[in-house]
Amino acid sequence: MIFSKNVYLRAIFCSLFIVVLLFACGKNEIKLLKDQEVIVKEKLCYLKSANQGHGIIYNFSYDVKNQLTQIEGFPDFDFITYENGLPKKATNSLDKSYYVGFDYDAKGALSQISFVGKDSRGKAFEFKSKVYTNTKKQIEKIDLLLPVFDEVVVTKIEYDAIGNTKKISLIEGTKTRTVLENLTFDDKKSPYLNTPFANVMAYFIIFSSTIGAENTTYFSNRNNVTSAKIYSDNGDILYNYKHEYNPEGYVIKTKVTRKGDGQEQNYEETYVYDCK
Repeated sequence: MIFSKNVYLRAIFCSLFIVVLLFACGKNEIKLLKDQEVIVKEKLCYLKSANQGHGIIYNFSYDVKNQLTQIEGFPDFDFITYENGLPKKATNSLDKSYYVGFDYDAKGALSQISFVGKDSRGKAFEFKSKVYTNTKKQIEKIDLLLPVFDEVVVTKIEYDAIGNTKKISLIEGTKTRTVLENLTFDDKKSPYLNTPFANVMAYFIIFSSTIGAENTTYFSNRNNVTSAKIYSDNGDILYNYKHEYNPEGYVIKTKVTRKGDGQEQNYEETYVYDCK
């Protein structure tokens, strides 16, 4: 009986030891899992093509530094060249005499936009627009002079805390008149986020909102507009946008509703990316 009792006690002791050992190993395994950090690399998506609706389709090409160098479908220019990593000249391959030039101050903030070319009679022209920026290098004001303008159009641009274009206004003497207001945004990524177009397209954003009553602030925004208003001489125009996104959080499709002039228009915008 004594022998049997000792064997029984040893068996219990061994069983308890194994349980403790397993528990200790289990704790170590759990600790190891907790200490391990899973690093998920965020993909950057570069816009390859954009169908902005109304038959407007852009195609984009980039250099080895992922700088946008070519844009097909935009009437003013199709090639962009850089200097010190900043857009310096936008040229038109169909009209070598015409280009848009960009000058910067010592801190790399845009200071001037120049429009150089020849008119329909072959006479050379050069229109220079003074640009004023804030400490974040955001354009706050442009004394815009375009070949199609008879005089300088003084414009003011306001931003939200994230850097989205909130409002575009015209300064007329002592009065300020709002022409475009982005009312709400989502918290997702703009299609043009990694295609830095804010400086290059600033003049066109202003031109399209004042002349064509179109909202092209997507060129400069970080997020996506969900509602906007353009104040036109012919009446206000309301825009509403419903977006669909890819897994990386970039817009792939937008349903646009445009209400103005007693009519309602509905159209879609689609975006294709190279994510890497």
